[in-house]
Amino acid sequence: MGLYLCIFSNGNDGKEIAGWQLGHYSDFGCFRDTISRHLAANAFPILMEHSDCDGEWSVTQLPALIVELETIGAKFQTLPPEEPKGAFEHTAEDRIGARSLYECFHNVDGENLFDALARIMHHAERFWRSGRRSRAGDRSVWIGVRPLAVQHVWD
Repeated sequence: MGLYLCIFSNGNDGKEIAGWQLGHYSDFGCFRDTISRHLAANAFPILMEHSDCDGEWSVTQLPALIVELETIGAKFQTLPPEEPKGAFEHTAEDRIGARSLYECFHNVDGENLFDALARIMHHAERFWRSGRRSRAGDRSVWIGVRPLAVQHVWD
């Protein structure tokens, strides 16, 4: 089973705005286990306490989640690379020549996981803000994006 991160519109159609496949379910678990092993997991509650199955992050959580990921990424850039155990097998080639732990995690498209997460979260924020500006005063647009969803996709 794989994990898919995506942004859905808040409209009746629930249209997907952007998304990409992280990899296997175990890859996300390995990523969070690595964070726990090297950092204080309780310092990153939005990422670390999130359900690791179907779930979502609300747009109000995105700024803090972005800060958490940037903090983790900065620390991982100072740590030596290590081979993920039992996960991220599909991205083994992307780790060749890794200079830090930051460079050891990639989605199925080979994009650095930190970069891919930051890109989709900034995209969600921009989408939300553009929707909010287009309907000033409409409090239902405050949520603007159906929250960033973590969904399972079958391999």
